[in-house]
Amino acid sequence: MTDEHFPPLVLIEWLDSGQPMPSWQWLEQIEPRRPHLCVSVGFLVQDGDEAKVLAPNLGASDGGGDWDQASGVITIPTTAVQRMLRLNANVATLCPLASLSDDGDAPSALRLWAS
Repeated sequence: MTDEHFPPLVLIEWLDSGQPMPSWQWLEQIEPRRPHLCVSVGFLVQDGDEAKVLAPNLGASDGGGDWDQASGVITIPTTAVQRMLRLNANVATLCPLASLSDDGDAPSALRLWAS
């Protein structure tokens, strides 16, 4: 199956508000807070002015390659996106599970991205 059968595979760095504080706090005791930098990877199933929608899982109910289902869908507000990278064969390589890490650390593809 060729890449044109899939929606674009992307990596999105985005800002999130973080976990709400569940209990009451005195205003003068609230420590400075900042947005959390997040990273998500998935198939870009919607690319709109208001939101980027990623699905890490696609399914074909016909058993072939006609992708008509998704699960694990996340909606990221476009205003929260810091950068979006399209992933392709030049960035990612399919490999056996046993070779994902050559030293027990992050896979080499992730180390390249992080550097």
